[in-house]
Amino acid sequence: MTSTTAFDRVGHMVRVPVALAGEKHRFLVDSGIGVTVVSPQIAARSDVRLTGETFTGRRMSGQELTLPIVQLPELRLGDYSIHGHRAVVADLGPVDGPTGFAGILSPRFFAGNAVTTDPDAMSLTVRPVAGLDEQGYVIPLQMRAEGPALTPFAVLILPSGREIEVEVDTGSQNTILDVQYLDECGVDLAHASVTTTTGVDETGHEWTRHWSTIAGQVHLKGAPETAQPEPRVQFQEIIHDGLIGTDYLERYRVTLDAVGARLILSPRTTTAP
Repeated sequence: MTSTTAFDRVGHMVRVPVALAGEKHRFLVDSGIGVTVVSPQIAARSDVRLTGETFTGRRMSGQELTLPIVQLPELRLGDYSIHGHRAVVADLGPVDGPTGFAGILSPRFFAGNAVTTDPDAMSLTVRPVAGLDEQGYVIPLQMRAEGPALTPFAVLILPSGREIEVEVDTGSQNTILDVQYLDECGVDLAHASVTTTTGVDETGHEWTRHWSTIAGQVHLKGAPETAQPEPRVQFQEIIHDGLIGTDYLERYRVTLDAVGARLILSPRTTTAP
């Protein structure tokens, strides 16, 4: 069955209406989250079962987080639903209001289906992989599974020609590269064009981020036609080579087919900004 749902945005992120055993909530959709996350308010429901298990994952900057796993009742997105979906519990901030949300859906939620994000129609479509005929540039993925987590990775070609492995992360707006690639991308941190910011995240971890427009272009392996010239890149010490976010991806209609381990970037009906 094919199901299409209209979405709105929280910043660059897709937010969809869902029903949990009939009760309406709003969840984000994030290809890079790994495991579905729900708020403590959701976990406190009488029909949400605490499994007694935990999942330990790592943030982009390396800190480990160990979170309890719960099993959800029917979770429905449009005409698509799944029973017994496993999620972790974390404080997500306000669940109501203009930027509120009660959970984040991971690729695992979509099970054996493909999911298409259409930035022009502001719609998200879930459909069976069998018979999928989406036309576009096809990028091979490596789907990494760890317990309830499932995360897509692809190969990105830097301006130098070096191939690196990046997480396909719609939770990120930017292309993010580890600081080891500063020199290779021709970035001098002392140059006036580089912007550097520092801060502390909610775990107490101190971070430093550098922003620079790099010369040349980057593209995902298998689809040189999707090259992004002179991208604005964030450099930071992270656990991956890098992440590719919506600034790159949403120049197209984006289909994630976890079963076929592929990403399909299809032409948009309007010109992407």
